[in-house]
Amino acid sequence: MAVVLAVLAVLVAGYFVRLREPHLAYVAAAAQLLAAQEAREGRESQLAGQGDEQRALEDAEQLLRIERWRLAAGEGMSEWLDALAISGHEHGLLFERLDVLEEHRQPGYQLTPLEVRVKGRYPALRAWLEQGHRQLRLVNVSRLRLEAASEGSDLVVGQLLLNTYSAGEALPLPMALAHEPAQEAWAMTAFDPFQAWSLGRPGNGLARIPLDQLEMVGSLAREGRHEALLRSGGHIYRVKEGEPLGRDDGVVMAITRDQMTVRERIYIGDVWQERQRYLALGKRASKEVKDETEAVGERDAGHAGGDAGGAGGGG
Repeated sequence: MAVVLAVLAVLVAGYFVRLREPHLAYVAAAAQLLAAQEAREGRESQLAGQGDEQRALEDAEQLLRIERWRLAAGEGMSEWLDALAISGHEHGLLFERLDVLEEHRQPGYQLTPLEVRVKGRYPALRAWLEQGHRQLRLVNVSRLRLEAASEGSDLVVGQLLLNTYSAGEALPLPMALAHEPAQEAWAMTAFDPFQAWSLGRPGNGLARIPLDQLEMVGSLAREGRHEALLRSGGHIYRVKEGEPLGRDDGVVMAITRDQMTVRERIYIGDVWQERQRYLALGKRASKEVKDETEAVGERDAGHAGGDAGGAGGGG
C-alpha cells in the first residue's frame, strides 16, 4: 500500500509539475479553434449574401446603362431630326416649322424641347405620333394641339411640344437589346374626327360604297322617268329615285339625262344637317352644296360687296 500510495503521489506531483500547463494550453487552443471555425462560417455566409447583393447591383447598373442609352438611342440631334422628317414624309405629312429650344441639363441626362408644326391628314398624323411613341428613343409629347387646316379641307394642323432626351455622353450599344422582339407595324385607321360623319350604318349594295367612288356612266329613260347607270369597281349598277346611295344616309332625290342629285345627312357644327351632292355624267361626285350657315355668310358678303360697288360707282 505504501508503494502504491507513493506511486500515486509521484503521478499527481508529475501532473501538476509537467502536464497541467500543456493541458490548459490544449483546452484554450481547442476553444480558439472552435471560435475561429464559427467566425469563418459567419464570414462565408456574409460573403454569400454580399455576392447576391453584388449581382443585384450589377444587374441594376446594366439596366441603368440600357435605359440611359435609350434616352437618345445612340442618335445625335441632327440624326434624329432627319429620322423625324423621313418618318413624317412616309406618312404624307408636311413640316411647316421646327424649332429646337434651349437645352436643360439635369443630373444624369439632358432635356431638349422642340416645337413642331406639321400638316397632314388626321389618320396619317395619328399613325406618325403612335410610331414615335413606340421607337427606341425616348420622346415625350408634353403639349399637343390639333385643328382643321381650313374650312372644308381634309387636312389637320398639329402643333406639338416634344421633349427629347440624351445621356450627355457616348454610351456603347447594350447587347441586351438583341433579345428584344421586333415591333409590329402600326396599322393606319381611316377614321377622321375632323371630317363630317354620319351615324348611319352601312347598308347593302351601293349604300356601302362612298359616293366619291361612284361614277355616272349613262342613264335610261322610260315614261318620262330616268334611271342612272353607275360604275364602281368594274361593275355597272342601275339606280332609281328614292334608293339609298353612299355611306352618309344618302338618298337619290332626282335623276336627269346627264346628272343625279343625292341628299345626305351629316353632322356639322354640332347639329345634324342635310346637304345635296351631284353626280354628273362621266364625272365623280361634284362639289357639295353649301350648308345654310355658309350660304348666309356668302349672301352677307355679297350684299356688302354690292354696297361697296354702288358707293364706288356713285363717286
